[in-house]
Amino acid sequence: MTPDARTLVVVADGHRARLLEQPRIDGPLHDRPEWLSGLKEHHPHSHGPVPHEGDPHDLAERAFVKDLAHRLEGVAREQPFDQMILIAPPRALGHLRDALSPSLAHKVIGSNPHERVDAPIMTLEDVVHGVRRDATA
Repeated sequence: MTPDARTLVVVADGHRARLLEQPRIDGPLHDRPEWLSGLKEHHPHSHGPVPHEGDPHDLAERAFVKDLAHRLEGVAREQPFDQMILIAPPRALGHLRDALSPSLAHKVIGSNPHERVDAPIMTLEDVVHGVRRDATA
């Protein structure tokens, strides 16, 4: 593993996300809200009547995560990175993993199944460090 590896850290829940950049392994994290411009929050009742095929919250979460995965493809084209770490509650994390393209999924080196969208940078740096430690154990 090269210490200069650039990492994209994706922090999400079912309707909001943050993208952070770590320019080198164990370096500082930098919020990159501009990489999410245009990504809309999805709420269970934001798109009119919901079909009877599922839970409205789950459908809204899946729609948001699908949009997020599509946005990550664009970020990967414009801001090449070597690795990706995913941080999201378990259900959203599963949906996100399912929505990633094979090329992005290949970059995922680990994840943290917790709600941390509002966490301060210092907390997220600790989480990322723990994910890296677990990935090499």
